[in-house]
Amino acid sequence: MKKLMRTATVLAASLTGFTAAQAAEYEMKMSSMFPSTHFINTMAMVPWAEEIEERTDGRVTFTLFPAGSALGDATKQFDQARAGVVEVSVGIPAIPRGRHPKSVLVELPFTVPDSTVGTCAMMAMKDDLASDYPDTKVLYLTVTEPSGAHTKQEIASLDDLKGLRIRTPTPAITAMLEEIGGTPVGMPPTEIYESVERGVVDGNIMPWGPVGAFKLHEVLGYHLDAAINPVAMYIVFNQRKFDALPEDIQQVIDEVSEEVFSNWGRWWHETDQEAIAAAREAGNTIIPMSDADREGWRERLQPVIDNYLANDSDMSEQDAKATYAAIRDAVAACE
Repeated sequence: MKKLMRTATVLAASLTGFTAAQAAEYEMKMSSMFPSTHFINTMAMVPWAEEIEERTDGRVTFTLFPAGSALGDATKQFDQARAGVVEVSVGIPAIPRGRHPKSVLVELPFTVPDSTVGTCAMMAMKDDLASDYPDTKVLYLTVTEPSGAHTKQEIASLDDLKGLRIRTPTPAITAMLEEIGGTPVGMPPTEIYESVERGVVDGNIMPWGPVGAFKLHEVLGYHLDAAINPVAMYIVFNQRKFDALPEDIQQVIDEVSEEVFSNWGRWWHETDQEAIAAAREAGNTIIPMSDADREGWRERLQPVIDNYLANDSDMSEQDAKATYAAIRDAVAACE
C-alpha cells in the first residue's frame, strides 16, 4: 500500500486527509499556488509524491503546502524553491511579471494550438529556458489548453470584443484587446464572477479549465472557442537539495517525474472538456474558431507580438526574438 503524503492546511502544517510516513530520512516541503482540491494537486503533485515515497521505501516524504497555507502564495513560488524554503514548488511563470521572461513567450497570442503540442514544445526547450529558473532543477514545464473569449453578450468573432470591457490576464492579451478596440481590465480571477454580475466587465479571456473552476459559465453565457493563448506552468526542485540526495533517490525523482508529468497534455484537455460540458448543460452558446481563422488572427496580431518582443519582454529585443523563434520552431516540430 502506498505511503500517503502530508498536507499543510491553512491553519497549520497538520495532517489533512493524509497519513504521515514514518521515520523518513528526507522530509521535504512542496508548495503549490493551487488549492489542495485542485486537479494539479490531486491528479499530479500528490500522486507524484506518493510514488516517490513508495519507490524509496519511505526514505523520502513530502508535505504539501497548497494555496491558502503559509507557503501557498502564488507570487512566492519560485523564490521559495530557489532559497530552499521548500524543496519543490509549482507555479506559473507570469507571476510575478518579469521573473521568467523566456517562458512566458509561449503565451503570446496564437503561438500554440493546444496543450499537448505546447507542453511538448516547452519540454523540448527546457534547457534553453533553464536560465529562467536559476538555482533550481526544472522537473517539468507545461502549458494549459489555450484561452477562449467568454462574454455576457453574443459574439461571433474576436472583432466583436470591440467596445467591451474584458478582463485580461497578461500584457500581451491587453495589447491584443487594445488592437481590437476592446477595453482591457486587470483583476484576479477570483474577482471575475462578482465583477460580471456588477457590470464592471463584460467578459474574460481565460482557458476553459478556470472557467469551470470559478463557475464563470453561470454568468458568461457566450464562449468563442478561439484557442488564443495558453498559461505556462513550472515544477522546480531546489538544485542544491536535489544534488545532496543519494543518486538512487535522484534517479527515482527523475523517473517518476517523467512518468507522471507526461500526462499533462491529457489532463489539461480533460479538465477543459469538463468545463465545456458544464457550459453546455447550462444552455450556453459555444462558437468554434477554425484553424484558418486562427492563422488569420495570428498574422493580424503579428505587430502586437513584434511590439511585445521589442519593448515589453523584459529582455533585449534580440534575445526575445531569438527565443520566440525557437519556441515557434519547437511548436512546429511537435505538431
